[in-house]
Amino acid sequence: MTPLRYSFILLTLACSVSVLAGPTEFARGRVLLDTENLVQRASLDQDVYEWVVREDLGDLRVFNGNGEEIPYALRRPAVTSAHTGWQSLPLFQLPVAEALEGAAAVNIELGDGGAVVAVHGSNASVDHSRAFLIDASHYDLPVAEIDVGWQADLENRISRFRVESSDDLDQWSTVLNSTTLAALETNGQRVQVNRIALNGVRSRYLRLTSLAGTEPIPITHIRVRSKHSQAPERHWKTLPASPVEGGYEFDTGGLFATDRVSLTMESASYLIEAQLYSRNRPAGPWQDRGVRNFYRVAVDHEGTAAVTGDPVSYATTRDRYWRAEPTPDPGLALSLRIGWLPDELLFLRQGPAPYTLAYGKADTPGRQWPVQEMLDRLDKDATWDSLPLTGLSEARTLAGEAALVPRPAPLDWQSILLWVVLVAGVGGVGLLAFRLVRGQSR
Repeated sequence: MTPLRYSFILLTLACSVSVLAGPTEFARGRVLLDTENLVQRASLDQDVYEWVVREDLGDLRVFNGNGEEIPYALRRPAVTSAHTGWQSLPLFQLPVAEALEGAAAVNIELGDGGAVVAVHGSNASVDHSRAFLIDASHYDLPVAEIDVGWQADLENRISRFRVESSDDLDQWSTVLNSTTLAALETNGQRVQVNRIALNGVRSRYLRLTSLAGTEPIPITHIRVRSKHSQAPERHWKTLPASPVEGGYEFDTGGLFATDRVSLTMESASYLIEAQLYSRNRPAGPWQDRGVRNFYRVAVDHEGTAAVTGDPVSYATTRDRYWRAEPTPDPGLALSLRIGWLPDELLFLRQGPAPYTLAYGKADTPGRQWPVQEMLDRLDKDATWDSLPLTGLSEARTLAGEAALVPRPAPLDWQSILLWVVLVAGVGGVGLLAFRLVRGQSR
């Protein structure tokens, strides 16, 4: 075999070899406690954030029992919405005079707490089915939807209503200029359009007025309900301060998805005004997070009951380092409390259990699997938040801190072999030329 051919073979082998990292090459790992579901869902805990080195969590992998890497996806936790139960509210017909506007000819009698006791009209010609007052004075939630009821035998009626709100029965604000209610029957089938969607209206009173040119609907009862958001449980961590010139610095100890921050002191009552900063690298530039106030006021002599300010809300950041510059310096030990919503891991069961979540490895490229697209296509109506969370075993050390140290840059064997091949080729051509010239000179 000639040296030139041998060089080509070495170059081909070098280009075809790729080294796959196994779970033991990562700093930490834990077993995902498998369930029977094909799609698995797990919530990342504090230990993961304290050991990963990439802000996009790209140094995280899932392996099956054979040590094979299996597809996964990360997502931020979803905030879901849910409706409360329906609640009936008092309803009053308003005697709206045709020749007058609004409630000019109406006297409303109020009781304790602003509840409507009775509605009295004038002697003018009135239509009792065109305007209605809803008493929401004892409903403490914002109204997201109104369920309108009428007699069961009502049919072939379509009407448009204006929806208004008020807190004093004097000044009214328009919520909806026009919304349609209908009771229809065709071919023995009854159709009802009796829901009015509102954008979370919080008022003591609501008024429905049938618009001119439409046939009124005699409403008999009203129900309302609210919508509230449901977020996953927020996790918290308290950090001690390191005094520095001009303020205090804090190290979160990991790449947490921080969205809440609060300064606290070891005192029963305090008020702190502080300029906050954050950065993602120890020597990087500080990002201005604004001047914030933090307080705690004890309301009893023992200091056990207190009024405390809410944590500052930020857009999610993975900045690890924070700085506070209080004015004036309180002279007492400060602590920084951070809160975050854990990321969620989605993966497909492939191969034998156990499945291992491995994380923390320097110089690891990010991995993007099209898992979410595949999940969406499996079932467009699937609610992944309804999947049970897979448990995680206790974290165990694999390669440990050694995995977090970047390795020296490896020799670029492909470039070296390429140069060897080029030099050998040039040498071969030169040798052939030399022999050709030598042969012609004889």
